[in-house]
Amino acid sequence: MALHFKIITPLRTALQADVTSIHLLASDGEMEILPGHTDIISAVGNGELTYRTTEGQSSSLFIGGGFLQVEGDNAMLVTDTALEDAEIDTTCIEAAIAKAQEALRNSASVISREEQTYLEAVIAKQLAILDYSKVRRRK
Repeated sequence: MALHFKIITPLRTALQADVTSIHLLASDGEMEILPGHTDIISAVGNGELTYRTTEGQSSSLFIGGGFLQVEGDNAMLVTDTALEDAEIDTTCIEAAIAKAQEALRNSASVISREEQTYLEAVIAKQLAILDYSKVRRRK
């Protein structure tokens, strides 16, 4: 028995595969989805998503939050970011973090609370991508 798993971002279908398990960070903790799982819709946090194909191959992606829906034998994740380790440019990410941190330091008294919260979220997401990449490259 397998799940038909699809990951969709605004730019592409990042994954479409038959899988025997999905492990990810949900909004309230880690979650594992197996065939026969109860139908759910769950918010997903920034972090690593691992899955095992029906051929037994285990793979991983960085997911930038979103929503997971499991219905019957189908699982679909809608997210703004789905990256394999090879797609991550750590130099570019470190530059983006530095730029966002500089913007926070230099304009903290000028920008709105919403803009400040947005910059903090950008920094947190980029740091999570760097952490994912560092862990994957050590394996």
